[in-house]
This record gives sequence, structure tokens and C-alpha cells, in this order.
Amino acid sequence: MRNTINLIAALAMIVLTVLPCAAQTAQSPTIEVTGSATVNIVPDRITIEIGMEEYYDPVSGGDSVIVKLADIEKKVRAALHGAGIADKDIVMTDMGNYRDREMKNGFLMAKKLSATVDDFSKIDRIADTMGRKGISSFNITRIDNTEMERYNRQGLKAALDAARDKAQFIAETEGVKLSFPLEIVENGPNYYDTPTFSNVAFDSGAGMENMRRIVRRYSVKVRYYFYPSAD
Repeated sequence: MRNTINLIAALAMIVLTVLPCAAQTAQSPTIEVTGSATVNIVPDRITIEIGMEEYYDPVSGGDSVIVKLADIEKKVRAALHGAGIADKDIVMTDMGNYRDREMKNGFLMAKKLSATVDDFSKIDRIADTMGRKGISSFNITRIDNTEMERYNRQGLKAALDAARDKAQFIAETEGVKLSFPLEIVENGPNYYDTPTFSNVAFDSGAGMENMRRIVRRYSVKVRYYFYPSAD
């Protein structure tokens, strides 16, 4: 009796081992494709950083006086306010000066302010009105869009549509019928690096045109079942 039970158990193990292989053999063949989509997004949150540094201003008699940081900042804030930026959206990001003091007649204080605007035209306006003296840097540090999740969904859907169109084309070319997807792997979104301009040549606005778009590429890999056509 014990030998019979052991034999039945052994047969059960063999059947369980063979069934997955049989199931895999019985599965429909698949088509594997990739789909991609590129989305160009207009930023509506642009962060700029303005560096200021005290400087010597010549006066009559060959002498010079230091233009204080507070006076430079007052002009910068006036330019920011003129572009519609409130004080709550202006943040100090750095204070002090790390340059070699031996290279100067005296230590000059420096400071950086960060502000967020919703349109590139406001950056152009700030650059035109704040002046040049006492400005050590003018950087765009970040660009973003408040509806990025919506754009992500649009980009992913476009990539999936592209993958299905490609699989459908392959199926029709080979004379088979496309079925439902077996596997979907998302590979994106991938972010195209956007350059940051240090000491940007904002007299002419040169270089900023390359930053007026956020470019994202979405990519998926999909495996579809297919079966022979009835035709």
C-alpha cells in the first residue's frame, strides 16, 4: 500500500512538472514592438537666479566709492516687482563672497536672489530694466510646467498608440490577427537635458530660445499575442 501511495505521488509530481511546459507550448505566439512619442511642453514655472556683488564707482577727483549691496538689491527687486513678481516669490539663495581677497583692494559683499516667473517674456523684461552694474550672474536654474502629469499621460498614451500601430502593421503584413497585449514595459519619460546659462548674454537675449520648451520622450515595449487569420 505504501509503495502504491509513493508511486501515485511521484506520478503527480511528474504531471505538475510537465503541465507548465505544455501550457507554454500551447500559448499563442507573440509580436514584440516598441513605441515612442516626443512631447514639447511650454514652461509656466521658470526659476531664475540673479547674482549681485558690490563694486567701486568712480567719482570726481580720481577716487571711487563702494556701491553697497543693499542699493544693488533695491534696483534688482524693483525690476522683479515691475515684472509682476511679489516679494513672497523672491528668495535669497546665497550670501557672501568666496573670491580671493588678495585680488581686490577690499572685500566686496555678494548675494544671490531666486525668483519664479510664469512666462519668458517676464525674464526679458527683468533683464532689460534691472541694469548691468553690480550684476555678477543671471541664470535660469529650472523650467517646469504645473500640468506635467497631464502631459505625462498624453505622452504615454501616444507611445502606446504608436506601439499598437506598429504591431498591427506587422500582423497585417504577415497575414495574422493581432490580439491583446501580454506584457507592457514603460521605459520613460526620458528628460532631454536643458542647458543652464551662466552669465547669460541677456543684452541680446542670445541663447534663451533653446530653453523655451521642455522636451520629453516617452517609450514603451509591448508584446502582443497573435493568431492565424481566418482568411
